[in-house]
Formats: sequence, C-alpha cells, structure tokens
Amino acid sequence: MVPQVDEQRFEQRTATPPEYIEPTLLSPPDVLQPSANHSPPNRFNVCRVFDVPQPPAVIHPPTLHSPTPAHPFKNNSIFKAMKTFVLGPSSKTAPGMDEIIRLVSSGELKGEELAGFSAETELRHLDNFAATSGIAGGPWKNGSVKIKMPCTRSNNPSFTTEAEAPDFEVSGIRYRSLVDLIVSKVKDPSAAGSFVRQPFTEWWCPPGSRKPVRLYGEAYSSDVAVQLFEEVKNIPPPIGHSEMESVVVLLMLGSDATHLASFGTASLWPLYLFFGNMSKYDSSKPSEFPAWHLAYLPKV
Repeated sequence: MVPQVDEQRFEQRTATPPEYIEPTLLSPPDVLQPSANHSPPNRFNVCRVFDVPQPPAVIHPPTLHSPTPAHPFKNNSIFKAMKTFVLGPSSKTAPGMDEIIRLVSSGELKGEELAGFSAETELRHLDNFAATSGIAGGPWKNGSVKIKMPCTRSNNPSFTTEAEAPDFEVSGIRYRSLVDLIVSKVKDPSAAGSFVRQPFTEWWCPPGSRKPVRLYGEAYSSDVAVQLFEEVKNIPPPIGHSEMESVVVLLMLGSDATHLASFGTASLWPLYLFFGNMSKYDSSKPSEFPAWHLAYLPKV
C-alpha cells in the first residue's frame, strides 16, 4: 500500500518559484576537480553528474538461489512448469524440449507436487491472479467514451457549436489504471537495477580541456527530466515514511493496430506504455518485457 502524500505541503513545494533558476545539472561541471557529485571519467572520458552526492557502490555477494516470486500456484513445481510453458520456447522446438528435460533431470519438478496437474486449471489461476494482483498492473475494467460527430451538411448544419453536436458512444474499451501500472513497475524487484530513479547528465571531457561537452542519449538524462526532478526532489515524504523518496516517472505511450486472427480483418488498437526511466537499450529488448498494456481500443 502506497501512503498518501500531504497534499497541502505538496502544493506548497511545487508552486512556481518567482524566478526560475537553472538546475546545476544543466551547467558544465568542472570535471577535473574530484567531487562526490560526478563520477570519474571512464575510458571514453565520459562522466555522469548527479544532483546529490552518490554513495560508494556496494558489492553484494552472489546468491545461489533467487527467491521465488509471488504466484497463485500451490507449490513451486507447478510454478516452474507454468513459467516454462508461458515464457519459455515451445516444447515442440529443440530449445523448449531441452528446458523441460533440464527441469525434470535437475529435480526442480517434483512428481508428488505435480499429481493431478491440469494446465487449463493452472492457466485459470494465473488469469485470476493477473486480474487482481498489484504486481501484474491491476485489474482490467470495461468502459466507453463519447466523441462528437462531425457536421454532415456543411452548408446547412443542424447545430452551430461543438457542444450542440450529437455524441457517438464507443463501447467495448478495455483499460486499467495508469496509477496501478506505475506502482507495479516501481515495486517490481526485477526492475530494481534498470529503473533509473534519479536523473543525471552525461558529459564528454575532451583531452586537455576543462570545458566538457554535454551528451544526450536517454530520456532520464534530458533537460525535462532534470527540471521535473528539481521540482519534486524536496517534497516532504508522507508522515511516518521518512525513508520514501520523490521520483519522476517518465511515461511514453504508443499504439498500433493489431490483427486478432491469421485470417479476416478483425483488429483492435492496443495502447502500450513504456517507461522512460529504463535505458533505450533495455526497452528495445523483447526479453525485458518493457511494454505494458494500458488499454485496448476497438476499431470504429
């Protein structure tokens, strides 16, 4: 459960200042002087500049076994079998068959835990879990939207203003809460290493020069991201949760028609949500599952 922020204190902090002051992140730093606010130049003479001093990197010892995530199945054998079925390659391919044999031979699938197994039943459990679980993006809802109809007789319209124009209701829209999706992404432990919570800027340091050159490459290192973080970084945390930080979440939306069958013309428009806090290199990998389905719009 995400605690509510004090709205009055939030409004006071986000009020427009009388005079705009450019964030220090956007000004060329003196990279030749050691500072906790910027990293040392790498082998390409590129350094990152942060708004607050960065703590030293902590190297955690490797773990032999990753914790099993929350799932709706009664034991881990069923979870691993369904994970292979849903996310792994088809069992009719060589890699898929290899993975099944590996699970069986390694003992990860226990026969006594798979007694009475039914893929149809477990898929239904998975659908119910996805419809209500917070880590799955929240429940799906049905809705509709009304759009104004154009004038059919331009020389003699039946109405004179847009407010008087007749409405056409488009039903059959499937959608889910944008807030639920954001909370799911922020709480997702698998995204801890790739989700950038604090914007920074990157600078190239030409050899022998004290004036670095700004580099642009990611949404979270853009001027907009830095300016937004400057506005929210000092928002006081909710009462009783002093450890919580203010984070700017960058959203990118896209849509394209998708055929629903290999024959015919049935299609709809999925509305995809991408997070600009992820690197563009991770967002371009299907294996990272970067696109979240926000809505399904029917074709009118």
